[in-house]
Amino acid sequence: MIMKTVKQRVAGQIFTANGRFALLLHSSTPEPDASQLIYLRFAFVRIGTEEPVFPALLLDDWGAEIKSLDLYNWVDEFGPQFPRAELFGYDAYGQETQLFLRELEQYSKWPCFAYPTADTPLNDGLLIEAILLPDEAATEPVKIKRPSWVERPLRRAAVQWWQVPTNLQTATSILT
Repeated sequence: MIMKTVKQRVAGQIFTANGRFALLLHSSTPEPDASQLIYLRFAFVRIGTEEPVFPALLLDDWGAEIKSLDLYNWVDEFGPQFPRAELFGYDAYGQETQLFLRELEQYSKWPCFAYPTADTPLNDGLLIEAILLPDEAATEPVKIKRPSWVERPLRRAAVQWWQVPTNLQTATSILT
């Protein structure tokens, strides 16, 4: 059985500078026919090795399967209470893996990787270091706290948050 990793579809644009990547986020819940779609995968972090684990499915203590973005909410809310829940997914090289939640860093931020299509291989993902939020009132990029409206899994992403002008052409000053 081939498992599909859990991913979030957003609308945005990728900026790159100095070998680093930022996501200009147009919408975290785009319409199905939206343009500039990007697929985000969020990795859990393995204790000790700090290796990323991309989830495909979670089996809770009662045998219920969770295969959607709800998996991140479940881990965040119930993970510490159910350390024997099993996570099935893939490592950074695309190899299937299975582990117990007790093997994950429960309180670390989740690395966020961007992909141009839903089927792009895991190892072709771009590690996102900053989320850029366009604002008509902004005249220059300003580092901000994560807005309260951001939901999981993006809420727990290991990124910096920036408010940027709507006509932003480059993210060089942000990604230095």
